[in-house]
Amino acid sequence: MKSDTSGSSSANVNLSLFQLITPSMVLCTTGFFVVSFMLRERLNEGFWTAPQLNATIFFIIFWAIYKAFANNYDLYRTLRFLKKVEKAEESSDTDRDSIESLKKSLNSDGAMLNIQNMHGALDNLSVYGHMNFTDNDARLIKSKFGSRMRHERNVVSYLSGILVMMGLIGTFWGLLDAIDDVGEAMAEVSHSFDAPSQSGGGDNLGAFIQKIAAPLEGMGVAFSASLFGLAGSLFLGFLNFFGGHAQNNFVEEVSRWIDLRIPKLNPHLQDKAKGQNVPKSDDLKAWLAGFVYLSTKSNQKMGQIALALSRSNDAMQKSIAQTEKIHDYQKDIFMATERMGARMGAVKDSLQYMSQSVEPSMRLNSSIRDSLVEISGHLSHAKSSNEDLAFQQIDRLSKLTLQMHDVNTTFQVLSQVQANLVSEVQKLRETGQKGDNAAALSNLVWEMNSILDEIRQGNTGTYMSIFPDQETNGSKKRGEPGPDGSAA
Repeated sequence: MKSDTSGSSSANVNLSLFQLITPSMVLCTTGFFVVSFMLRERLNEGFWTAPQLNATIFFIIFWAIYKAFANNYDLYRTLRFLKKVEKAEESSDTDRDSIESLKKSLNSDGAMLNIQNMHGALDNLSVYGHMNFTDNDARLIKSKFGSRMRHERNVVSYLSGILVMMGLIGTFWGLLDAIDDVGEAMAEVSHSFDAPSQSGGGDNLGAFIQKIAAPLEGMGVAFSASLFGLAGSLFLGFLNFFGGHAQNNFVEEVSRWIDLRIPKLNPHLQDKAKGQNVPKSDDLKAWLAGFVYLSTKSNQKMGQIALALSRSNDAMQKSIAQTEKIHDYQKDIFMATERMGARMGAVKDSLQYMSQSVEPSMRLNSSIRDSLVEISGHLSHAKSSNEDLAFQQIDRLSKLTLQMHDVNTTFQVLSQVQANLVSEVQKLRETGQKGDNAAALSNLVWEMNSILDEIRQGNTGTYMSIFPDQETNGSKKRGEPGPDGSAA
């Protein structure tokens, strides 16, 4: 029992209000006001030399005094919060309402310790029955607490520095006014010395002293402001020193208080945690309810993820199917292109055949032209010998002319058919038609070949009907001499 009592008492903060707002601070402040009261008449005279500046200096002094005491009183409020935590640990009053009350007290009294890690330690109080800090929590809390306290102390130091600067400002301000007044006085006195005087130099000397008196009185502005500023800065320096000493002691106590609530640094807490800190049934129910809730949410999220993956898989399958269709379509286009090339080769062969079929007709026309020339020669020869034969030849010539007209007509039809065939070939190339167009092209080629054969046979028959013995006569007449005695 003694060891438990001693262990619990050593883990508490052993400070009071008068150890934070120390007697040294109170005595220093009291002495400042006592001295000010004793010198009130002289201070009053100096104050009214520059009331605006001196009032500002006194305002800064009173504000710094208030700030110094307020900083240490905030430490006392933090001490009250720590006492409440110690009381909750000793009474094992760690239900939810007590924890919420401690959190409210942390927000109001323990503002300098109000960080998230401290809230987590208060939550551990309901589980372990005592404040349980980790190394990281302890380090962060102590660092934040020390930083906040140094910031508040620096405010008092800053105000003390401002007092020194205000005193210097008053000094230079008063000296500047005094120098200006002395210059004006000396200028007036110099004029009075230059002017003639009935009473001699005594009046001039008195006027000079009277002129110099007013600027010298203005020096009070400079020295009064310096006095108030430096005295206030000196007083605040002592006050901040005594207050800082109390603050350092409190920091050491808070650091020890936190370290003793780290389980690995306090064996007493480790032994206590082995058998006395079993979670309550309500805590287990709340934990299980939270676990079930989180599991349900996790299952819902997993279902949404699975649905998204399924939709993504379906989209990929559709994309693969579309890709396969595009591949098949490209394959069909390639095969159609190959078939088109083969058909164009067939069309080329057909055109070559047509050109070969047209060549005999051209040779026939050439022979007809030669025959006409020969007939013309025969007509000229027969005109002189036999008029009847000439009429017969003329008749045959007219028939041959008609035949040539028919041949020309036939060649025009053939040209039109050939143009149509070329147009059909062009259409076949553009539209890429299949087997039915190839059959139509073959029919057209066959029809054109038939027409060419008919033309060739018709020309040959006509020629033979008109000149049945032309070939024999020609063979006979080739050896006969012409009218001019030359061979035909």
